[in-house]
Amino acid sequence: MPGYYIWTIGCQMNKAESERLGGYLEWLGYEPVSRPQDADLVLMNTCVVRGNAEQRVLGELAYLAGLKKRSPRMAVAVTGCFVDPGSGEMQRRFSQVNLSFPAGKFAEFAQWARERGNGKRADAGQLALSVARPSPAAFVPVIQGCNNYCSYCIVPYRRGREHSRPLAEVVAEVKALVRRGVREVTLLGQNVNAYGRDLPESADLAGLLARLNDVEELERIRFLTSHPRDVSLEFIEAVASLDKVCEFMSLPLQSGDDSVLRKMRRDYTVEEYRRLAEALRSRVPGIGLSTDVIVGFPGETEEEFQHTVMAIRDLRFDTVHVAAYSPRPGTLAQRTMADDVPQEEKERRLRLIEGLQEGIAREVNRGLLGRRVEVLVERRNKGKWEGRTRSNKLVFFADAADRTGDLACVEVTSASPWSLQGELVSAARVGVR
Repeated sequence: MPGYYIWTIGCQMNKAESERLGGYLEWLGYEPVSRPQDADLVLMNTCVVRGNAEQRVLGELAYLAGLKKRSPRMAVAVTGCFVDPGSGEMQRRFSQVNLSFPAGKFAEFAQWARERGNGKRADAGQLALSVARPSPAAFVPVIQGCNNYCSYCIVPYRRGREHSRPLAEVVAEVKALVRRGVREVTLLGQNVNAYGRDLPESADLAGLLARLNDVEELERIRFLTSHPRDVSLEFIEAVASLDKVCEFMSLPLQSGDDSVLRKMRRDYTVEEYRRLAEALRSRVPGIGLSTDVIVGFPGETEEEFQHTVMAIRDLRFDTVHVAAYSPRPGTLAQRTMADDVPQEEKERRLRLIEGLQEGIAREVNRGLLGRRVEVLVERRNKGKWEGRTRSNKLVFFADAADRTGDLACVEVTSASPWSLQGELVSAARVGVR
C-alpha cells in the first residue's frame, strides 16, 4: 500500500482539513507513515498568518527538496494559506512540489490522489465526511473565508470570501461523526458567526447550534472564531439557552486602543468589546474567554500599547494568544503602513503581555482548586488522561482504566497557568450510561 505523511501548522481549520484529507487518503488505500522519508505522498498544510509560520513552511519545503533528490518517486502536494490562489507561483518557485491547491479547495487534490492511489473513484462527498481515526472531540468546518479584510490579515486573500456549507450537510456530518464515537464537535470558521449569510436558505449560527443541540449522544458543542462585531445580545441569549453548547468563546480583541483598532479595521471600540464581555459573563456564568492580541502594529505608541495592557488586566481572560505584528504581503497594512516598531520593542511588548497573562491565568485557575469539574477525556498523554472542561480548561488525571471518551468528574488538586491536575471522582461512558 502507498504511504502518506501530512505536515500541518496553523489554525484549527488547517488541522480539521488535514484530518479530512488523511481520512480520504486512507479511503483511497493509502496508509499513514510516521516519517516523510517513508512516504509516497507528502501533503503540506501551511500557514502564513505570521512571518515565523512562513519561515517554517519554507524550511520544510527545503527539507522535502532534499528528500526528493534521494527518492524521486515521492510526490509533494501543498495546500493552506501559503498557496496564493490563481498565481501559479508555487510550481515556479518550488520544483519539488507536484501539486498545489488553495486552502479548502479539495476537488483537484481528490482527483490527483485517486490517480496516484489504487484507482478508486474520486468522491467529493466521501472527502467531505472523511476523518482519519476520530477522537472523542472533532473539528467541523462550517464556513470558509472572510469578508472583513482586517488591514493586517492575509486570510481573505488566500481563503477567499465567506462561503458557508449547507446546514443539512453540517448536521449530517455531525451525526456521522457521533456514530463513529465523537462526543464533542467544534464548529470552525475564520468568522464563524457569519455562518449562513451567503446561503439561499434561512440559516445562521444560532439556528445551526439549535439543530445540533438535538443530536442524540452528542454531548458538547463549541464554535470558533467569533468576531466581536457579529456577536449580538440575541446570539448570546440563544447560546445560553442550549444545554450542549459549552461555556467558552474565542473573541479576538487584537488591541486595547481605539486608534489602533481603527487602523486594523476591526469596526468596534474597546468599550463596545468590554460591554460584550460583560454581557457574556452575566448571561453565561463561568464562561471561559480566550482572545488574540497583536503588539507592535504599525505606528503603535507606548501609550497605545499600555491601553492594551490595561484591557487585559481588567478583562482577565482565561487565555491570551499574543503575536508580534509581521507584515503580510498584499494586505492593506503592508501596502500602506510603515512597519516602524523595532523588532526588539515588539518582542519586549510580547513578553510583557505573556508575563501579565501568565499571572492572571494562574490566579483564575487557582480559583478552581478543590472544585469538581466535568472533563471529556480525549487521550492519554505521558501516563495521564487528558481532557477539557466545558469552559475549555485542560485537565490531567491518573487512572488505570481506559477512560477515552468518558465524561469524568475530576476534583482539581493543583493548578498552573496552562492546565489543571486532579483526581478522578467518577466517570461514565458517554452514550452508554
